[in-house]
Formats: sequence, C-alpha cells, structure tokens
Amino acid sequence: MHLAPRTELYESDSSFVLRTADDEHFALSLGCDEFDELAAALSSNTPPESDRPRAALSALIAAGHVSVDDSVEAISVEGSGRLASALTGLLMRTGSSLLPPGESTRSIAVSDDEAETLTPGGHISCFRDGNLSVIVPDGVQLTDVRARRAASSLHRRRIEDGYAPVPHGRRLSSPVHPMSVASAEFVAAQVMVEVFFPTTAPHRVTAIDLRTLRLSCHPVLPMPEPPR
Repeated sequence: MHLAPRTELYESDSSFVLRTADDEHFALSLGCDEFDELAAALSSNTPPESDRPRAALSALIAAGHVSVDDSVEAISVEGSGRLASALTGLLMRTGSSLLPPGESTRSIAVSDDEAETLTPGGHISCFRDGNLSVIVPDGVQLTDVRARRAASSLHRRRIEDGYAPVPHGRRLSSPVHPMSVASAEFVAAQVMVEVFFPTTAPHRVTAIDLRTLRLSCHPVLPMPEPPR
C-alpha cells in the first residue's frame, strides 16, 4: 500500500499532519512511535499492531488517501482485435494481475465488432454498435442492452423502396474499420475507468463515439418479462 499521489504525512510544530491531494491539511492524533508504526505499515503492506495507527490507516484507506496495491483482483481479457490488445497493454502498464482467458474470477469481454462477437460471461463488456463503442458495466445485463439498442435503432435499419442494393450489383465499401488504433486506446482507457472505479448509477451504460471520441451515458432499463 502507498499514499495516493500528492498526499503527504509530515511532522509540524504542533502535531503530525496529513496534506491531501487537494491541499487540505488535517492533524493526526499520533505520537512519534505511532507515526513510525504507520509509516512502517505503508512501506511493508503489514497492518499496524497498535490501535491508533491501525485506526488511522483504516481511515486513510476509506478516505482514498492510501491506495492498496492488491485491491484489484486478477483479471482476464476475453476477445481479440485492436481493443483487446489496447486494453491488455494498459492493464499491464498499470501493474494489474492478468490471467489467461477463462482462468480468472473477473473477466472483461471486448470486441471491435457487434455484441454477437463477444465471448459470453464477461463481468464488464464492450462492443461496437455502428459508430459507437458501448461499455456495459458489471450488474447490467448484456441481453437488456442489446434488446434496447436494437429497438431504438430499428428505424435506421429500414431502407426505403428503391434504395436497397441489388444482388451482385456494383458496390464500393470503405476498407477502414471504425475502430482505429487511436480510438481503441481511448475506449480501452474508459474500460479501465470502469474496472477501477465502477459505475455507481444502476442500469446505465457508457457510449463512445468512435469518430469524435465523445462520451455519453445512457439508461438501460431491464427488459420486462413477456406476458403470459
């Protein structure tokens, strides 16, 4: 465990002081030996034995002033493509514990393409829906997201008479995939945010426009049971 960035504990004329990352200052009710015990705990990942240093450490962790190195369990990335590669690289650079697909208790299923290409069972999922990359947090059912998005985009999939392509007719399509290398890195960073700082609002997904890299949040209510 370690102090959060820009956080300090130091001795002043009157007491020991906590300076937070927001430049706020708080007195710590610790003696010299107790402060040394707290400092030793931070460097060794071993909880203090004395009551006051142990209480101080618990309060610092709860307030976010101390980060616990092993607070995130081992993760596996399920999928292939640019997004999976970008996410795996980010997790490795942050020192996260990575396991091969299927061997961890927490998995992230990602795909550069539609939800149908996702590996099932991911605690967090991310798939592409047209020009959007959709992040589905833990606790939101992927089937609900797919059903809601399919219903809301039905009008865009309709083709007016005379505009449908003819079989074996001339056709030019873009060779450029919507998930560029740059957008994959950006989306991977947003998935990382969901891993380390999970969404607290229920029934909500995050969408990223792959052309502008703008984020938006969308409510997704559970699909009702069919009438009997």
